[in-house]
Formats: sequence, structure tokens, C-alpha cells
Amino acid sequence: MPKREVPTEWDLAADPRYKRQNMERAMRGRIERGFVELITNSDDSYRDLEDAGEQVSGKIRIEIKRRRKGQSSIVKVRDRASGMDREEMFYKLGTLGRRTSGFEKGKPRRGLHGRGARDVVCFGTVHFESIKHGEYNHLIIPPSLKCRFVEPYPKKASQDVRKKLGIAKGNGTVVTIEVDSRFRIPQHETLVENFSRYYSLRELLSSYNREVVLVDSNTGKEDHLIYVYPLGEVVFDDEIIIADYPDMKASILIRKHSTAFQQDILPYREGVLLKSAAAIHDCTYFGLEADPFSWRFTGEVRCELIDTLVREYDDREEANPNYPNHPTNNPQRLLDPLRDGLILDHPFARVLHEKCKHILKILIEQLRTAEAPPKRSVTDESLNRKLDSLSKEISKVFERKLKEMEEEPLPGPESEGAIEKLAVGLHIIPPGEEPIIVNETKTFSVKVKSYESLDESLPINIESSAPDVKVRMSPVYLRRFSEDRRVGTTTFMLESSKVGAEAIIEARYDGYDNVVLVKVVEPPPPPTLPEGLSFDKPLYHLGINKEKTLILWLKTTNLEKSVMAEIISDHPKIIVRGGGKCELHKSDIPGVLLGKCRIIGRQLKIKGNIISRVEGFGFAETHVLVEEREPKSRVRLDFRPVEDDFGSVRYKWDDENPYLLKIGAKHPSIRRYLGEPTDDIYPGTNSSTYHTVLAEVVAEALAFYVLEKQFKGQGQDGMLDYTSVDAYYHKHFSDFLTIAHKSLIAELL
Repeated sequence: MPKREVPTEWDLAADPRYKRQNMERAMRGRIERGFVELITNSDDSYRDLEDAGEQVSGKIRIEIKRRRKGQSSIVKVRDRASGMDREEMFYKLGTLGRRTSGFEKGKPRRGLHGRGARDVVCFGTVHFESIKHGEYNHLIIPPSLKCRFVEPYPKKASQDVRKKLGIAKGNGTVVTIEVDSRFRIPQHETLVENFSRYYSLRELLSSYNREVVLVDSNTGKEDHLIYVYPLGEVVFDDEIIIADYPDMKASILIRKHSTAFQQDILPYREGVLLKSAAAIHDCTYFGLEADPFSWRFTGEVRCELIDTLVREYDDREEANPNYPNHPTNNPQRLLDPLRDGLILDHPFARVLHEKCKHILKILIEQLRTAEAPPKRSVTDESLNRKLDSLSKEISKVFERKLKEMEEEPLPGPESEGAIEKLAVGLHIIPPGEEPIIVNETKTFSVKVKSYESLDESLPINIESSAPDVKVRMSPVYLRRFSEDRRVGTTTFMLESSKVGAEAIIEARYDGYDNVVLVKVVEPPPPPTLPEGLSFDKPLYHLGINKEKTLILWLKTTNLEKSVMAEIISDHPKIIVRGGGKCELHKSDIPGVLLGKCRIIGRQLKIKGNIISRVEGFGFAETHVLVEEREPKSRVRLDFRPVEDDFGSVRYKWDDENPYLLKIGAKHPSIRRYLGEPTDDIYPGTNSSTYHTVLAEVVAEALAFYVLEKQFKGQGQDGMLDYTSVDAYYHKHFSDFLTIAHKSLIAELL
């Protein structure tokens, strides 16, 4: 093989696979994001003509022809703007990241990343057809990213060409996307309802100078996409000064509304719009989304400094990429290159966010003071003492049950070190590309970090771009938080029955989002057990006088239906139950027998070995440690009835304090026993019936928690059937209920 010449210096190249991954991350598998890019490109083109003093139609037409499953749907976006000649097509569309929109020259334009129109290639092959000055060109960009013109030279824009493109005269562009069948296109009515509210298009769709039409090519139905800003009372209209950015101001306008808006998600919800000269970068309540009163406000923050900072940063990067010497007040990119708003790590974004939040928070508190009734107590001093006593008694049992399953107690808060290392945003773990095994559930973690306290009531929506890869449950909600509530975590699960299926999985929470690419693969071979006899663990922990079950495996090609193993302890105070015999039966793993033996430790702080022998095979050995009877408790449960309704459930574990169990006293099964309040006091707070229900809720919550841990350890491998689960639950429930009854209602009976 001939040697290739290796240069000593070169520009770092990017493989098409890397480019496609970035395109997929930008589009997140949602065709609506592609529509936004193409519509705003048309809008920028119309702006160029308007700046030159020309009259424009402002028409943008989106046509969708949906096809059956397995076939590519066709999306066309047409405009009658300035069009592109061959050189412009090559210069603007043939390179990623080039500054070509006019924003770099100081014009108010949305396009500034130099990639939007090309990113739609992640949905399928894209055709760009354009007429300019009577010249027609047709550029194709396929998923391979090998761009090509259909003809070697420009063609005259004949009447046949104009008829095909729907451009009877003048200039214009038509973009056609062959949308792969794995991407879902919402139905026409859904798009009409939702897409007209897309926050980054609201200025465009409310303008009299633009006309955007959505067409269902299957039925011929056409609808205009129009956004109407909601009317409300102006409660704030002023300018604010941004520290460290002299002579630059932001104008803030806030409106109050008589009723709350739907607590929807981006990009369709209402909120306060963050605007620069020509773009809307976010729709937010500045971290106050958890407060229901925030949804009574809308408004806008307009700041042209955003464009100035973005332009200055790019100018420095372009002039001297190795040593750009960025100033301290503009040290990094301000706008997310994936078009997800301002990067809150930037000092300007941080200061603007804090100032706007402060203003909105004052308005929310004023509204709350005027309208919200105070919450009433659903306990009294006597009940609080009983609940405190219950916590002391039941925490010991709760922790012991977890320890018997070798489970750690409820997890504590995030460490400060981990928080500092985590970037602001939404993170999916594991990230990037991840295989999932066919017909098995795969669990992913979601970790969100924000500058503000996170809202546990806001959903994290999980969506799959392919129907063959299913999301087990969506939305999910943050369940664990750091002490300052700036970091929250939860999980979601995926499953698929089709080997080879691929999907983009997107997680979205309150303006943050991220994606992971998954591919369904064949299951790996089963874990290899050593030949002969073996225990499933090298070390077991025993509680004093508490039985422990040990798992024993026998792998052999010479199998009987069952064999008998001898179990021996080398310490007289570590006793083997069942007369030192353990019968091994066939397991679900071919060629493997499975048995269980029970041992108990009769003395504290002793160590020993358990040895097993089967005739004709070698021996197996494991180690045993007997722990203290009453180790210092790390669990202190706190039971708190609150005047809340948690929907279909009667309780909720607090996400900030993992030991706090909130009991929703407004749940119908509890509320009826409190009676009607008089002078803000519920008459039933000290009734035996109310206390009995509280005892049941506490026992139910603890029993389900322990059962969940037990199921994770045994149920997923088929070691727990329904009968066992039912028996275990009622055993745990009875244990906890006995203690709860003793603490809460014994003296009332």
C-alpha cells in the first residue's frame, strides 16, 4: 500500500458523521424546529429587500404532504423574497458556520450561526431551488452531506420551472425536505394550534408585513398562522441599567392578566419574551415558573446589547482565533449555538436574569398579597408531638429493613463539589450515543442545573423520534435536589422490540433540553459464571440475630434435576439454618442450578467463612461479617400533614429533604375527616379517625418504599412473583402500621 504524504500543518476537518450529530442535536428530531429555521431565513431575505426600499409580499408558504408509514413525507417551504444565484447558494449553503446573514455587518437579523438551513438535512435529503434575476439553480444536500448542483450550469427560469416552483414572476426560493418516516410530523390541526404560538416566531406571525400559510397537501386545507399578543394591564414599563455594561440599557414591559395562562412548556407557552433587535431568544419567568401566580404575567425584555455582544465576540474570534483576548464582560459566547436562548454562564445573561427576576418577583408578591388566602394548619400541638414520637420509633425499623436488603438509606443531598463541576443546563446520563437491549428496559438519568431554584411541579417531557423506541413514561418530574435546589435529578426508561431501530430521545425542562441517540441491539451473552460451585457475593453483612439468605450457584454440563449441597460455618456463633443442607434446582440459566441457604449471627463484631460442598465438585467459600445491633441511625423521618392535594396519591416524599414525607390533607380520603374549618382551624385535627388515616398513610408510604427497593433487587430477575410481592407489601405495611397506631391513636381509643 503506497504511503500517503502527511502534512505538518492542516485545518482540523470534521467527518460527516460529526456534522450530522450536531445537526441532530440542533433539531432534536422535531420538524417544527426545521420550520423555524426556514421561515426565519425567508424573513431575513424579505428584510434585505425592505432595507433596500422595495415592496415585498412577505408571503411564506409551508406545504406538507404526509405519506404512509415507511415512506418519506414531503415538506416544502416557499417564499417570494430575494432568491439566490449560484454563487450565493454555494457561499451560503455549501459551508457550515460562515457568517453570511448580514448580522455580522450590523443588520438586525436572526440568522447568525451560519447553519440553520443546512441543519434540516438531519430529517432527510433537502432540495434548495431558487430563482434570481431570471436564473434558476437547484442544489441538493443529502444526509451524506455531499452537496451537488443538479445541472452543471445555471438554467433560465422557464415558465415550466416557475410553474413548478409557484413563482410566477420575480425572485424566490423553494426548500423541499424528504422527511424520513422515523420523524413524526404533527397533524395539520395540531400545527395550526401550536405552531402559531412558537415563541421565536411571535414577532413575525403578528406582523402585518408577513403572511405565513400552512397547507395540508393531502386535503388541500390551508390556514394562516397568526399570533395575537394577549392584552393585559401594564404593571411595569421602564428601562434598567446592566452593571458592567456602561451606556447600555434593557427595556422591560410586564402585563398582568385576570386569569392564569396554561402551564405549558417551551416553545408554545406564554411568558416574558427576551428580544434583541430582530430575534426572540427565550420565553421565560426567570426561574419563577413554580409559582402559580407567575402565569398571570406576560411581557418582553428588549435589549440590543445582546446583538452587540454576540457580534463583538465573533469579530474577535475571526480576527485572532488563537488569542482573541475577550474582555471580562464578554468572555464567552452569549447565545447557545443550538438556538436555545442565552447561555446563563455568561455574566451579562446572569445579571439580566437576576434583575428581571427581581422585578417579576415583586409583582408576583403584590398579586399574591392581594388575592391568595393563607394556608391553614392541619395539625395541632398534640398531633405534632405524636408525629415526632412516631418518627423516633419507626425510623429505626425503616432503616433496619433497608439494611437487611443491603440498601443504603434514602440518599442525601448533592455534594457541593459535584454541583460546581456540573454545567448549567439539562444533562442526560449516559450521554451521547447509547445502545439499548431489545425487549429490555433501559433507564437514563436526567440531571438539571440552574442558577435558580428548580420547580418540582414542572414536567420533564421525554420524546422519541421513532415509534419503535418507546418512552415508558412521560412526562417525569424531578425527584432529588441539592440543598440549594439548583440541581435536580430524575430518571426515565426506554424500551424497544425491534433490533436495529434508532431514535433521538429529547428531554425538555423549563427551557433546558438535551438529546441522546439510541440504537436497539441484540442482548449480550449471559454473564459468565465460574465452572462448578460459587456464591453470588464474596461478602455478606449480617445483623445480629437476623437471618440472611445466601445464593449458591452450580454450573456444570453434568446436570441432575437437583443436587444437595453441604453448608458449613467455620465460626460457632455463625449458624447455618436447615441442618447445614441446601438443595439446588434448575434455574432459568441453561446449565446452571440455583440454591438458597440461610444463616444467622449470634455474636457482635465477629467474622467467619461459609463453605459449601457438592459431591464431585470443588468447594465454594464466602465471607460473613456480623454488625452491631443498634448502629447509629442515619435516618430521621419527618411526617408532615399539609393543606395540599397531590392528586391521586395521598403523600409525596419531599425532594429537598429526602426524609420528609408530606401528607396531602386535602386528598378526598383524608379531607372528609377534618371537618369544615372554623376561624381557620379544622375541628378534626385531633380526632381518632383523622389520626387513624394518617397512620395508614405513613405505613403505606414506608411499605411501598421498602417494597420498591426489594423489587429492584429481586423482582426484575423474576425472583418475585405477584403472590410474593403482595405478601411482602402486607408484611411491611403491618409492621409499620402497628408502630403508627401505637404512636398516633392508642391514647385516643
